[in-house]
Amino acid sequence: MEQKFVKTHFVEMNLCNMIDQLGEDATKDILSSFSCPINKDIENFIKEKAIEFSKRTTAKTHLVFWETEDKEYIEFVGYYTITSKVISVDRTILSNTEAKKLKSQGVYDEIKQEYTISAPLIAQLGKNFSNGNDTLISGADLLQLAVNKIRKIQNEIGGRFMYLECEDNEKLLSFYKQHNFKIFGKRTLDRDETDVNGEYLIQLFAMF
Repeated sequence: MEQKFVKTHFVEMNLCNMIDQLGEDATKDILSSFSCPINKDIENFIKEKAIEFSKRTTAKTHLVFWETEDKEYIEFVGYYTITSKVISVDRTILSNTEAKKLKSQGVYDEIKQEYTISAPLIAQLGKNFSNGNDTLISGADLLQLAVNKIRKIQNEIGGRFMYLECEDNEKLLSFYKQHNFKIFGKRTLDRDETDVNGEYLIQLFAMF
C-alpha cells in the first residue's frame, strides 16, 4: 500500500492580531501551553510579558504554528519577538565593507570610533518543547522566519542591519555565527533580567 505524505508549512500570527480575533483569555490559554525548559527567560516572556509588550508596542511578538496543508493538524511550535533599539557598534570590529554599509545608516563618532544606529532587535526566539512540538521546526527555520520578517519591513522603510543578544554559550554562539551573525559587543543585564544565566549578553549583528 502506497504511503501518503501530507505536506506541512509554517503559519505566523502577530500576537495582537490573535488577541483581536480570539480575545485575550483564549490567547493566554494558547500561550500557557508554551514550554522551554532549556531557557526559562524565553518561557516566562511569552507567558507573562508578551501580551503587555505587544499592547504597548514596546516589542511585537509573532507566534509560529506548524500546520498540515489540509489544516487537519496545527501545532504551536515557537515564537519570535522583534523590537527596535539604538545601539553603538565599534568601528574596529567592522570590515571596510561593513563600515561602508553602516555609514549611510548611522552616526559616526570619530572620537569614540563607533557608529550609533537604530536597528531591529530579535529580542526573543524560542521553540515550544511542549508535547515534542520542538521537533516540528528547526532553530534555523525559526531564525529565518524572524530574519525574513525584518527584511520585509526593511524593504519598505529601508535598512540592512539587524542584531540579537544571547547568553555567552558556545553552542548558541556557534549557531548564530553559522547563520551570518557576527559578535560586536556585550550588554550588562538589567536588574529585572533574572532568568538569564551570567551577568551579560553577547550581541551579534547581521547585514544584508
